[in-house]
Amino acid sequence: MKKMLLLLAATALLAGSATAQTSTTPLQRPAGARQQPGTDQPTPEQRAAVLAKQLGLSAEQTQQVRQLEESRRQEMQAMRGQLPAGADRAARRQNLEALRTKYDTQLRGILSADQYTQYRQLQENRLEKRGQRQTKLKMKS
Repeated sequence: MKKMLLLLAATALLAGSATAQTSTTPLQRPAGARQQPGTDQPTPEQRAAVLAKQLGLSAEQTQQVRQLEESRRQEMQAMRGQLPAGADRAARRQNLEALRTKYDTQLRGILSADQYTQYRQLQENRLEKRGQRQTKLKMKS
């Protein structure tokens, strides 16, 4: 009888620990908030929607920004495929800077002067906030 109770208790403990170790399903994103697989970057549709809201873009401008974001994403993927992970950092940085300049020039052609000025201000604010976060992280270390 004691062996039976001991065996029952051991089984209950093992079953409890086994269920505690099973992973739960990952959090599901809403259908409209999906991101590209394997990245933390928003989709071209999300990026265009954010800029439309922030800058008050027309429907035509929003469509043009979405197309620009799609081409930018494709160029980035192609560039990543061309340069191996251990490639020269200076070459990688130069390619990224050229791509950023090209994107900025094309975006300037889509936006009005006021919208572009507002866009640049938003970019500067974002970079400033990122710099403040990095400073805080360095202070914690």
